[in-house]
Amino acid sequence: MRLRRRTTRIHIWRASCLRYSMMRTQANIRRQSVIIDGHNVSYLDSDHSHGRPTLVFVHGSGMSARYWSDQLRALEGTARVLAIDLPGHGESDDAATPGLALYADVTAAVLDALGAWPAIAIGHSLGGAVAITLAARRPDEVSGLVLLSACARLPPVSTPIQWLWGSLPPTLRRVLFFVTAKNLLFAAGASPAAVALGMQELDACRPHTLAADVAIARSMDLTQVAGALRVPTLILCGSRDRITPTDLSRHLHAAIAGSALQVVEGAGHMLLIEASAVVNCAIAAFAVALMQRSPSPGGMDGGALAPWPTRWRHAVRRLVALVRRR
Repeated sequence: MRLRRRTTRIHIWRASCLRYSMMRTQANIRRQSVIIDGHNVSYLDSDHSHGRPTLVFVHGSGMSARYWSDQLRALEGTARVLAIDLPGHGESDDAATPGLALYADVTAAVLDALGAWPAIAIGHSLGGAVAITLAARRPDEVSGLVLLSACARLPPVSTPIQWLWGSLPPTLRRVLFFVTAKNLLFAAGASPAAVALGMQELDACRPHTLAADVAIARSMDLTQVAGALRVPTLILCGSRDRITPTDLSRHLHAAIAGSALQVVEGAGHMLLIEASAVVNCAIAAFAVALMQRSPSPGGMDGGALAPWPTRWRHAVRRLVALVRRR
């Protein structure tokens, strides 16, 4: 049977989601760390009392767990939330050989150490590739994926551009990099606060870590891995994303059977901080839809339940209706 794929453009209920973002519980997010294979891995974690899947957030290139702060605060009442500083990022120790497999395995090891499975893996940009890799390596424990500004493979960069970049002095390269990054990462209408947070994160990243992340992103090809996934997946992308344009999200959507795609109007590559209210609303509805997917006594998914994209859309409508009544 061929699974149907759906695309949703978000703009009508943006105002309702903005009000939803203000419905936050008492913040209970703590920074902690764990030793994995002799290396310190730092993470942000919430209350452990939820008997539901953990929402594990995986950051992108040059970032850290900190830029998920709005999602952690908004969603900690929905499930246990956990954001990891990947090796070499934030407050985590460097990695000897950084790569998608290592990043995914360290994320899995943290979840193992905390007893935090099953998990819904939520990844942004390169973190989306890490989440895909994690789902492929731990298929029985990843119950859902949310992929923001992600892709299976980046298009190649032209050789003349690479040659010119390599010929520039390091100081000039750094200045041009940050000017270019700001214009590429954010849509024209992004708030000054969102831009400031993103650029602070990028500036704080260790240069060798950022270089390694870029190399990983440029060389990866997860087309076959994504095509083999059989896990509920929500793909979010900004309509003005210049790093992973909507066409790349559509290709990923086509590769992952049964996935749902939402295009967030007006948002750029950093949609989790540019359009945090919309992102939080979508993640919450997705998580609620999966939590309703309880197994039957025989161990199989209940046959009476509608497919998850249908439950997800119903959950969005209920959530928006609840927000409008408040």
